[in-house]
Amino acid sequence: MPSDYDRIRADNILEYGQGTRHLSFLGRLYTDRTHFVFELLQNAEDAGASRILFRLFDDRLEVTHDGRPFNELDVRGVCGVGEGTKAEDLTQIGKFGIGFKSVYAYTSTPEVHSGDESFRIENYVRPYPVESRIAGDSWTTLFVFAFDAIGIDPETACREIGARLRNLSARTLLFLRKINEIEYKLPDLTGGVYLREEVVRGPARQVTVIGQKNGKDEDENWLVFDRYVKVPTPPDGCPDRVPVDIGFLLETNEKDQTENIAKIKDSPLVVSFPTEKATRFGFLVQGPYKTTPSRDNIPKNDDWNTTLVRETAILLTEVLRYLKEIGLLTVALLEALPIRMDDFSDDMFDPIVVTVREALMKEDLLPADDGTFVSARNAKLASAEWLRMLLQDEQLKQLFKTENALKWISGEVSTCQ
Repeated sequence: MPSDYDRIRADNILEYGQGTRHLSFLGRLYTDRTHFVFELLQNAEDAGASRILFRLFDDRLEVTHDGRPFNELDVRGVCGVGEGTKAEDLTQIGKFGIGFKSVYAYTSTPEVHSGDESFRIENYVRPYPVESRIAGDSWTTLFVFAFDAIGIDPETACREIGARLRNLSARTLLFLRKINEIEYKLPDLTGGVYLREEVVRGPARQVTVIGQKNGKDEDENWLVFDRYVKVPTPPDGCPDRVPVDIGFLLETNEKDQTENIAKIKDSPLVVSFPTEKATRFGFLVQGPYKTTPSRDNIPKNDDWNTTLVRETAILLTEVLRYLKEIGLLTVALLEALPIRMDDFSDDMFDPIVVTVREALMKEDLLPADDGTFVSARNAKLASAEWLRMLLQDEQLKQLFKTENALKWISGEVSTCQ
């Protein structure tokens, strides 16, 4: 049976007051108001959905997914501010209880139809029963967002949301664990789909994401590694460990079908979805970081965030050893690593930079000119090939008067930028 919307509404009037103008900021949480699309994806991911469909009409947006149906706690969550079933759960993404409110950038009366629940929300926090609508097919949940927000006309809303859906990027799916398909349909009867597939590859997951961005098809393969971090005092019923992830982009040489890890140019910190926090790494880092409510910044002095950075640093050294084993620890990979200290002015990620440098200094993780590996403390650099040919390992030991096993570092390193 449906929740008691009258009681929930009365509770919220008591909690938030008769007037709700003070809650109008909820529709302005993000500089980019289409960011609400990510919040809906998060809602579906947390509900265990495998598919989600966005259907855009001239006057509204309808969103369906196949996740767990709503219960009373979910109703209270989407009708509350700073509360909900996942307020303290670091394993779930939308943990502020206000992410859903970003839909108010475009609508003033969102509707939810899920399981026994069918209601609309007025004044941000007040649920009212509405006639039930069936989501259809195998869908379990339907959201309806009429374009009736003050200050934005339906034509503008339709244009902005359509642009966001067309340019969502396949990487949106990369670090999700449950959603494998995002489909959208536009008023002009065009549409598209974003897909994710994954297979186990040693300690990693090889994830393929397919979609479009800026009108161009995307088809990317990634190696994603994770490490589980203990959660201090987890809430009842919640896991006591959560993962941090590192993702490396894989490229395949079409001529010989060999694989290489490629440095990426844009590498924001990912909290299930990209934030506005740049890492400046050549790979992606993801974790359940605590963010500001608008998810535009990450408090770097927060104890939990510091723990996640430290655990990511440990994971990265483990990953380097594995990539060496499978032949992917190449000069191309070195270019993606945080090696040059001057490149990193934000000390939030210092533990990752320092740990990588220490590992390269002490362990045989640098490609040597003879096809083996060498530590940085035992590596010598020469740009001239004739010099590397002239002086072999024994001559190097004699030249530098050491008993250490010195090696020339790969000639590719001397020319890489």
